[in-house]
Amino acid sequence: MAFKIASKRLKSRGLVSLLFVFFISASCLADIKLSPQWTERYLFKYHPNLLEDSHNDHVLAFYYFGGFQDYTVMGMERVMGDDYLPHHTMLIFKDSVLQGYYSELMVFPAGVSTQGLIFFPVNRSVAGKIDLANGVYSEVTFNQDVSTQSHYISLLKH
Repeated sequence: MAFKIASKRLKSRGLVSLLFVFFISASCLADIKLSPQWTERYLFKYHPNLLEDSHNDHVLAFYYFGGFQDYTVMGMERVMGDDYLPHHTMLIFKDSVLQGYYSELMVFPAGVSTQGLIFFPVNRSVAGKIDLANGVYSEVTFNQDVSTQSHYISLLKH
């Protein structure tokens, strides 16, 4: 419906309107593309190692945590084993391409700030900083317990 309204405006305003419609349409498609369902298909196609033996998982779920500029932060939860232990992986995409990830996080992030900082629930003390705006991906440690430490695994070729 929004596209039909925009195309009516296009007839009356010319090329400027066409560019505006294209920009809005592309933005909407990008939002739809980076859904939990899209993420699962992307990982199976491009990074199947992250989903190794997932057919044996009790739960395989994907979550959206927010974005900043061209970045999107998604989460993958795998519940596996006889003890039903959850395993949390935070996935960082830029322009729909997986840049890297943090595996075995104690908890998922709570969101992404307007400045590009990834933040965690307030009931968890976190040492480390993830700053998408400045490319900072430090180790993350919860509650000052080194056994909860997770580091960023970059998938970019340097």
